Amino acid sequence: MKEHQVSYDIFTPFGPRVLKSSVPQTVVDAINLRADEILNDDKKSEQLDYSANLAGNVKKEVALSLGEIAGLEKLINRLATEYIMKLVPNQFNAENTVMSYSSWVVSQYAGDFNPLHIHDAQLSGVFFLKVPPSYEEEYRREDHYPSVGCLEFLGSVANTFAKHSWLVKPQIGDLYLFPSWLTHQVYPFRSEGERRSMSFNIHLRSKVPGTDVGKGIDK
Repeated sequence: MKEHQVSYDIFTPFGPRVLKSSVPQTVVDAINLRADEILNDDKKSEQLDYSANLAGNVKKEVALSLGEIAGLEKLINRLATEYIMKLVPNQFNAENTVMSYSSWVVSQYAGDFNPLHIHDAQLSGVFFLKVPPSYEEEYRREDHYPSVGCLEFLGSVANTFAKHSWLVKPQIGDLYLFPSWLTHQVYPFRSEGERRSMSFNIHLRSKVPGTDVGKGIDK
């Protein structure tokens, strides 16, 4: 058979999409400063305890508003708008949509973990603030399917030619935005020190009566 040029495209028409971005180091530092103030104060930690709303087996989970950190809410709003516009450009009007947020800081230590769970919102996100000093060494020692301290998204079931999960290694400043119904979990680690992250939920509400801004997202 005569040789001929072969060209092709590979499409991903099904399944959830995850946006990856980054948070500036100045913002990471500002959040850590505020989080330290809360986490190191037992009274404040108790007042802002958010663990009753969460699935994690974690030492401390405390509420921290995006609005407390200069520029953070604006950044999240822009990323959420970009995400939705890329997926459903004809079904979303930013000017007619109100975004409301809930957010919290997760402070994890050796043995802590987050079991498989989803969130009660339309969009959710997480970004990393700290990892234990010896985390990289521990990760390198994992000689089979390294997953220590990692975040894992599960978007389907295992099948031929279909990837059903995505394992994310925590890197300070890395941010992930995803549909709230996307199942995910966090693996435990053994190192001394703190793995800290900030998570948030985004609720979308249309200013136009009878319009569901969530419908069609990720379809």
